[in-house]
Amino acid sequence: MTTRNLNTQTEEEFQNLMPISGTVDTYFGEFELDHSFPTHEAAERIYDLMDHQRAAQLYLWGVPLVGMMRWHVAYEQNYQDYDYNTLVSVHTFNERRGILTANETTDYFFGFSNTRQSAVILEIPPGLMVGMIVDMWQQSPSDVGIFGPNAGKGGTHVIIGPNTPADAIPEPGDNQLVHHVGTDRVLYVLRAIGTPEEVEALSGQLRLYNVGQEPVIKIINGEDKFSAQYQPRGLAFWEMLHRGINDEVVQERDRLFMYWLRTLGLEKGKPFNPTERQRRVLEDGTKVGEMMAKTLVYNERLGGVLRQNNWRLILGGDWGDGIKNNQRMQHYDIFDPRARYCYEAVTTSPAMTIPTPGKAQAYIGKFEDEDGVRLHGGDNYVIRIEGPVPAELFWSVVIYDADTRCIIDNRHGAAGGKATMGSKTPGLRQNADGSYSMLLGPGAPPTGWEANHVQTIPGRGWFPYMRAYGAKVEFFNDEYKFPTVNKVKDFSKVVG
Repeated sequence: MTTRNLNTQTEEEFQNLMPISGTVDTYFGEFELDHSFPTHEAAERIYDLMDHQRAAQLYLWGVPLVGMMRWHVAYEQNYQDYDYNTLVSVHTFNERRGILTANETTDYFFGFSNTRQSAVILEIPPGLMVGMIVDMWQQSPSDVGIFGPNAGKGGTHVIIGPNTPADAIPEPGDNQLVHHVGTDRVLYVLRAIGTPEEVEALSGQLRLYNVGQEPVIKIINGEDKFSAQYQPRGLAFWEMLHRGINDEVVQERDRLFMYWLRTLGLEKGKPFNPTERQRRVLEDGTKVGEMMAKTLVYNERLGGVLRQNNWRLILGGDWGDGIKNNQRMQHYDIFDPRARYCYEAVTTSPAMTIPTPGKAQAYIGKFEDEDGVRLHGGDNYVIRIEGPVPAELFWSVVIYDADTRCIIDNRHGAAGGKATMGSKTPGLRQNADGSYSMLLGPGAPPTGWEANHVQTIPGRGWFPYMRAYGAKVEFFNDEYKFPTVNKVKDFSKVVG
């Protein structure tokens, strides 16, 4: 075997790169060495640097788990009858507005199960349901419903966790799909499509239960209650993360991060009681970590996801750049794409991240207008959407708040809470050339254009997502031209 000739470093080159005594100049400032020993002042600053860097990176690492934990805790606090295997029926604007990038078109059913004592059974009836199973780190083993393995024909899903006892797993059966997940708990995101009567009939046929329990379904009404799911700020972020790591198993890939947490006062099996110094580091870490997350989202540098008119594929793209449902590549597990996606959105599935034309959801987002300027709630804009949109089920454009990443909270505006325009919008106006004009601004909508209008909020930024359910091949191969977003003085050229 031939040994490759490495460019070895000489002793002189080695010594020239760091002094024995003197100043080491780095990106983070100057540090002093005394006969190769860091001075006491330099050592203290280096430890501060290490801990602050770790806290910021741990924020990015913990974003998916904290988002899921806060969702579960919010339902526990909001609903007296809420428990595992309970689905919360979400229909109203207020019920949706705490969920990262929720849509207003489909009826949602959300709920969690716990596999620690026994496997969980989810029975999906035939019909127009789009859903997924997701673990607490937002890794998805499967879609369910029309984009799932049974293509809308119904089926039984068996979910097995890392601690599920072998004698609490059912024998294999017909029309049964078995999914192994990496956490004890799982979330279900179920979207029912149809008339209110069709949605009620479809959801009533669901069954969700642990092995050994009666095959039933428990669905509770969302009661128009707000449930925050976006990650909290400050020390509350770390308190939620602490609960999450104590309620869940430690995955092998996370053991080094668990050591970092331990050095900052968060340890599995022990109370969270940080020192004053650790508290300062953690609070600063959430600020820097969130700024990193915002930058990953709003100042894209990852290849493979940028598309026409500076729209970005929210999911998909070259693997490792766009997030994959299991977050695993051949030689690494993704980090930045996971933090980016789980900060701006929530939950993944194979059909969302490996889109098959006609059998998947497509999501694109845009964070500035055609002049490259950020989108401000105090200005007027027109989004022009070319028709027909290549989507077999429906398409929509939803407006989100740049700070919360949730639907824009315009409940006190002219429409009393409306963030969407799309193919399912009652009274939608279409232009003579087949295109659609979406009007956005802080004022009330022009008369007759209420369906096409979304009222924005001065002083707050916003961004659009375009969804295509059952997206056709034209949505992926650049044949369909994505919308344009243009700032305007008023809407006279559109409505005049």
